[in-house]
Amino acid sequence: MDFFRVFLKSPINEKLTCYILNSQEAMSIEPDTNNYFINKSEELMVMEASEYYVTQIKKNKIEEQELLDAALELQKEALWNRCKLEDKLYLRKLFEDNFHVVQLWRPIIVPDYL
Repeated sequence: MDFFRVFLKSPINEKLTCYILNSQEAMSIEPDTNNYFINKSEELMVMEASEYYVTQIKKNKIEEQELLDAALELQKEALWNRCKLEDKLYLRKLFEDNFHVVQLWRPIIVPDYL
């Protein structure tokens, strides 16, 4: 598993937003999708240093239902692999290798004993 350091947002080709998730639903294998997102923060400049579960989709714009579906798949994959995730979801949009890319990042809760 890779450790991702804080990275700076490039105002030219990147947008970073953080969603706060319902903490009970954020740890469920079958979350209530109507209560999944609590709110969306303003655009951010950096992401905190942490370990993350990540997925990405090559497309310019992601619809709300696609965002929810991708977030749920990311969560299920992490839980299947016995990872506990924080109740945050970072949405990163960027242009990379001649493609528009949407990335979803969920911070992993790392036990104190590691």
